[in-house]
Amino acid sequence: MPELVERIDELLKQWDIDHNTLPLPEDYPNKNLREIADTIDKAREEVNSLNLDPYDDFKNVCGNIESDVIKKILDHEFLEVLSTTYLTGSRYSQDEPVHILAARVMSSAMSGIDYNAYFKDVDEDMVECLYQWALSGREPLSSYAIEMLSYGESLCGKYHQSNMDLMKLLLDKLKAIHSKAKLEYQAAHSPRATAPWNEDTQDGTSEPIVFTTSNSLIQPHLVGEGNFELFQCQAVLHFLLSLGEYQEFLGLIMKNNIPKLLLNFISITNINSPLIFDIIRYLSALLCHKKFASDFMNYEGLQLLLDLPYNQRASTGISTCLYALVFHSTIMERLCAYSSHLLPSIISLCLKLVKGEHESACSHVTLFLTLAFQYRAMIEEFDNQNGLSKFIDILKKTSSILDGPPANELLLFLHRQKLKHLCNALYRYIACHTLLYAEHIRRTKDHNGVGMSPQIYMNNKALELEDNIKAAFEYIQSNADYDAIWMAMDDLHRLEGFEVAMNALFISEDYRGDRYDATSIIISLLSFMTLMPRYQLKLCEPLSTPTGETCTAIKFVLQAAEDYGNTEIQKQALSLIIGVVCGPYRANCPNLTLTPASQPRKTSSDEVMHKMWAAIRVNNGIKVLMSLLLTKTPLCHADALRTSACMALNGLCRSRGVRQIASKLHLMSSGQLLALMREPIVPENYVTHSKFCTYASSLLEVLFGVSTDKTTSEPSLLNKMTKADIVSKTPITYNNDEVYHLLHSTLIEHGLKTTANSLVEEIRNKHKKDILVYPKKHGHFPSTPSSSTPLHSPITPCKKLYIKNSRSRLPSSNTDDTPETPVLHKSKVPHKSVGVIEHLNALDKKNTVYQPPSLDDLIHNFMREQHRKCDYPMSIVPPFSLFREHSCPSPKTEHYEAPVNMAARQCRRQYDEHHGGTRGRYLNHKYIYSKFKPYYTHKLGTRNEEWEDVNLTSCLTFSNYIVAGCNNGQIRVYEMNQYPPYNCIQTTQPSSENPDCDPITSLAISSSEKLVASTSTADTDNTHNNLVLWSVGASKGSGAVSNDLLEHRHEIHGVNHAMFSYNSDDYLLCTMDTKCCIVDCYTGNTIHTMKNPHGSNSYYKNHAVFNFSDDLVLNDGVLWDYRTPSLIHKFDKFNNFVSGVFGPTGIDIIINTEIWDIRTFKLLNTIKSLDNCLLKFNNTRDVMFGLSHVKKEILDHEISPTYRHVMAPFESTFKTFYAKNDYLTLGAYDVRKQIIDMSFCRSDRMVVTVESANDDFTTMWSGGSSLRIYLIGRSKSSRGDDENAEGDDDDDDDDDDDSASSTSQPDFDDDSMLSDSMLSEDDQSTNNDDSSGGDSSDIGLEAMGDSDWSEDDND
Repeated sequence: MPELVERIDELLKQWDIDHNTLPLPEDYPNKNLREIADTIDKAREEVNSLNLDPYDDFKNVCGNIESDVIKKILDHEFLEVLSTTYLTGSRYSQDEPVHILAARVMSSAMSGIDYNAYFKDVDEDMVECLYQWALSGREPLSSYAIEMLSYGESLCGKYHQSNMDLMKLLLDKLKAIHSKAKLEYQAAHSPRATAPWNEDTQDGTSEPIVFTTSNSLIQPHLVGEGNFELFQCQAVLHFLLSLGEYQEFLGLIMKNNIPKLLLNFISITNINSPLIFDIIRYLSALLCHKKFASDFMNYEGLQLLLDLPYNQRASTGISTCLYALVFHSTIMERLCAYSSHLLPSIISLCLKLVKGEHESACSHVTLFLTLAFQYRAMIEEFDNQNGLSKFIDILKKTSSILDGPPANELLLFLHRQKLKHLCNALYRYIACHTLLYAEHIRRTKDHNGVGMSPQIYMNNKALELEDNIKAAFEYIQSNADYDAIWMAMDDLHRLEGFEVAMNALFISEDYRGDRYDATSIIISLLSFMTLMPRYQLKLCEPLSTPTGETCTAIKFVLQAAEDYGNTEIQKQALSLIIGVVCGPYRANCPNLTLTPASQPRKTSSDEVMHKMWAAIRVNNGIKVLMSLLLTKTPLCHADALRTSACMALNGLCRSRGVRQIASKLHLMSSGQLLALMREPIVPENYVTHSKFCTYASSLLEVLFGVSTDKTTSEPSLLNKMTKADIVSKTPITYNNDEVYHLLHSTLIEHGLKTTANSLVEEIRNKHKKDILVYPKKHGHFPSTPSSSTPLHSPITPCKKLYIKNSRSRLPSSNTDDTPETPVLHKSKVPHKSVGVIEHLNALDKKNTVYQPPSLDDLIHNFMREQHRKCDYPMSIVPPFSLFREHSCPSPKTEHYEAPVNMAARQCRRQYDEHHGGTRGRYLNHKYIYSKFKPYYTHKLGTRNEEWEDVNLTSCLTFSNYIVAGCNNGQIRVYEMNQYPPYNCIQTTQPSSENPDCDPITSLAISSSEKLVASTSTADTDNTHNNLVLWSVGASKGSGAVSNDLLEHRHEIHGVNHAMFSYNSDDYLLCTMDTKCCIVDCYTGNTIHTMKNPHGSNSYYKNHAVFNFSDDLVLNDGVLWDYRTPSLIHKFDKFNNFVSGVFGPTGIDIIINTEIWDIRTFKLLNTIKSLDNCLLKFNNTRDVMFGLSHVKKEILDHEISPTYRHVMAPFESTFKTFYAKNDYLTLGAYDVRKQIIDMSFCRSDRMVVTVESANDDFTTMWSGGSSLRIYLIGRSKSSRGDDENAEGDDDDDDDDDDDSASSTSQPDFDDDSMLSDSMLSEDDQSTNNDDSSGGDSSDIGLEAMGDSDWSEDDND
């Protein structure tokens, strides 16, 4: 009641007045203490009537009156005076009434005090005084002192003897209270009532006694009503409870036969009495001792507790007794074997308490069931009472509470704790059922004469869960039928257990920092829920998250496995992935049963496996597993994480599509995986590392068909992998007539002449010509057919085969995901190691019906082995012959390659039309695009202080103009018809939709140079980004332009990046975070919007691009046909930054380091030098410029989240690549400043960059940026005229020849060279310069001036 809080405020104010008044009032402090104590007692009575949880340590959650009243006391100086003056002060040392009242107030306030800290800081004299009052003091002071000492658990060690003496006294007092209660009980009941105990057994023997429980509700208290005797008994029980768990006091307890005493006490106490809970609570504390628990069971104490009438408070105490008993295995075995009649009552009470109001009772019984499920009798009784359905209902209710509006933080804590306990109990339930179901399958197979001997699990014996659960999991996975009946699992899914678990998972993910996080437990639960293939597809179904988004379970699990911040969660997520990708595969088994056409075809486990492989790929599972192979943190768990990732990859690479991609990745093809096999990250994890080496060796064997171990050298392995890759791509053809000859000869040798003649006749009828039969001896083939044969059969069409993995003998399926089971050599596997690789082999052996190889397979393997023996295998070979040994030709010793030296190469061009050799065009490009000379630098504010705070943020070149965007939202246009310095001819003002003057982050020009698009980035929200479309004004005569070169046309909101179509000015492609849209440039209307409905790749630097024919769009790693628009293909994600561009050939796509074939969507190659680069093509599309994005760590910590989708900033070095042949590196140039943007002039003779002067990325837009022009193909020191150049451009000289940077040159064929040479005339001009011995790099720059253009103007 609020008036009690107001009353305590008044009393404390009155105490302040009386305490500070001189002289002191006559009745001070007795009156004040008595009124305060009476107010606290009234508040306690109010709280007891509310039926609150007695174990609730967070009493402030309920906002009860007692807590509010005690808070007032704790926040007041009255408490300090109470302790130091009224209880132990010298002033009142002989005033017993003051001691009694002060002790009464203090004992009532102890429930709200941090008593451990209180007794730690309290004076020792006060503690000794309390012990003295408790041992020899008069009532009620003694009881108040006992109540206060019951909170002093920290005093047990220091005051051991005092506690021992006090405990003896209190046990005698408890016996006296019990004797008095017995007399009152007998007086209140009929004399014919059975005595609650047998007087002949008071000597301490453990003879069972039958108790009679009182159901009378006449007296709510033990003796009297509201008197002191109730408090006296509670104080004794509270102090004994504080010492109940200590082993040194157990002897005294057993000597006084406390088990029987407490049970008799319970039997005569009214169920509604407050004392009943204190007795049961003390009993639960003693049950942690095995001896006490044994006597408790001998006296049939559990039967007594279960027979009590239901009371929420008393049942909460019984829940703690059950929780204490479950830790005694002998007690539980005895309960399940000889007291099975109690199990229905136990389970019924547990299910009732789970749904009760007291959170502590729910937690205790949930923890009890978690441990009790390992006993078969318990789990069977739980199923008989439909406990699973009730558990799912309470889990739904708890999830809905957490998913609701925010409540008190302490309440959220309790509900999260409850959620974890429920999920853990459900996990143990299904794990135990998994063990029992595996036993059932073993018994069935043993009964049928197959399989292993079953292991019998008795009802009263605990299941050895930790030791056998993994083996049981794999056994069910490999032996259970697709439609097998599993009642527990079927009921769990029928009750929507999977959906409830996923909802709990989404909720627990929001509290990942909580130590009661249930995420790891729920993911483990999902592993068992998806054990059966028919339920695995639920992982791919879209589910609604609490935030309203749509997410699949497999996507969430992959995200958790990648980087959740908790190693245990990562391990559990990887275990789930291993379970769904490493299951049995029966694609090679013949279908022995025919399904009528009228019946619908059922989904098989093979189809489920294909869908799961596809789901893993769609959600970037390959990237997640590959990144985990390289993880090095945390150190103690890194070896285990990469071992699990390698396990999952072994199962996933049974898919042909995944296998093709994995074989091309740099981690696999470069020998990096072999380097990981050398040593563990932590030497102590050698056992785990040995498993990793086993799985890694098998993975390399699956991908490349080469056997390896950790002793294999990297060069030899790479050589083997290269040869194996070539052999795997080689199409093998052969002549069928040669096979007919061999068949005919074999039949003749075995005396089957009639069959041989029939074969000849049938072949003759087929081809309508005679067939030649070669005479041969056994085991010898003639080198050529005999010339004496009268008839020659024509060469029949060759049968075309494609080489598979060397271990597969069965024909491959036409699907892209046909798996090939990895085979592991036994000599490489430890005898005691049972892992995924062995499991995969066992699955295929058990589930595959052996089918003998066909003749075609034998010939195929024979020819493949011949091709494998070639020293230099070729991917394109003529048809193989059975009569001649195959051998690929060795490479020519003379290479017609162009000289590395430029002068020699130019001389050779006089008689070699291919630019001086097969590599001449590449070397010419390398010579030109590895040299850049600073030519002109422009910085705003140098001559005009008005522009001092304005910085350039983007650039664009077209015709004779340079367009530069500024951080104040303006666009400046510079004319290049004159020599530097260039003058600004126009400055546009910020658009009306850009009043905050946001920086211009990108510029784009149309193919006809009639339209310009600019995008600005807002500081507040990405939806406020703006795109402005400008028209380029027409020229007014020679050298004159209109006053406004750029004229405003349209504005579009929410655009991050834009580009025009290549072949017309009709369409503008706008990027809006993860989606893109096509905009009509003339009307500004949106034509199509493209967004992946199945989730985006969420690249940090996503920007949509057209292909060069303007019919395809690549956005966020997804290929679209925008004319429909329809999604064509989603490419696998292997990086977080670069979303990709179309290659210049039009048949490939470059996404970071991966080169994808646009026709087959296969991974063609990986180029490490392209990592993390934004690629820009020059105007002829034969050279790519790569700008390296800053690292993710810098992006996250130093750059505002608003600008993370902006392309800038870049590192200070840009790279150049030859775009016509395998994207070879041409060179790299370091400008020694952060690059913000880059553009090229139309003639490809100049590069324009915007560079930031500061190294701090936070000042990218306001750190003093500059516009700089570089000349392509000219070295800085080529003419000796750069003495006045800027100091930060020193030491950029290049050598005269490119030999130093051409350490490894690829082999070029003459056919691979382009017929038309862009550099033919330029090479001729440089030939003259090089022949004179100078380092003149003026290729392609004749139109420019000489001396006037050679100096870098510092402005």
